[in-house]
Amino acid sequence: MENVVKPICRWGITGEIGAGKSTVAAFIAQLGIPVLDLDSIAKQLMQNNEYLRAQIKAEFGEDAYMGDELNRGYLAEKAFKRGQVGRLNALVHPAVYEEVVRLESKIAEQGQKIIAKESALLLQHGRPKDVDFIIWVQSSREIRRNRLSKRPHVTKKDLDARIKHQSSLHLSQHLDKDRDIVLYNNETIQALHKQVSQLILQLKTECDTLLQSRM
Repeated sequence: MENVVKPICRWGITGEIGAGKSTVAAFIAQLGIPVLDLDSIAKQLMQNNEYLRAQIKAEFGEDAYMGDELNRGYLAEKAFKRGQVGRLNALVHPAVYEEVVRLESKIAEQGQKIIAKESALLLQHGRPKDVDFIIWVQSSREIRRNRLSKRPHVTKKDLDARIKHQSSLHLSQHLDKDRDIVLYNNETIQALHKQVSQLILQLKTECDTLLQSRM
């Protein structure tokens, strides 16, 4: 993003629902790389950004909020079950983009050379031009369903709707085979942690080369 003061190397973290994106992102953060969770940023903005709240109410009705609180169940019903995810994303994504630009600038000014961004929909509109390397986290469908079934407040109907929606997007087709990395998460948490540690060493080296070329 052009507004960032200093050159930085950007990683994207994404993958199939239930594959372990957030676990990978947490490992990367523990190893010293700042990680922006775009989905959490979106939720915070939907809760606290007055302009965005007004847009959501106008589009989905006053029931989108219960008093001052976002009515997540209502929006999930509207968005995922009734095929209106695109309408919601069209409202939320511009606000998220602005906030990410602000946060990236702040992080870069602190001397960080690498920033990672985690998002389930990072590849929804193709491969972002402002991301240098993408880590795609993948697991078998059976393992993903098992993990998702353990999440609180997720019904089988909700689970099927979310898996079906993401599968229909064919997101992995946007990966660049020469730059991006597929991380398979079908084994133990220890095995995943080892993969992530090795991957970070590899990407740090590639980022150093990339940033040298931008000077």
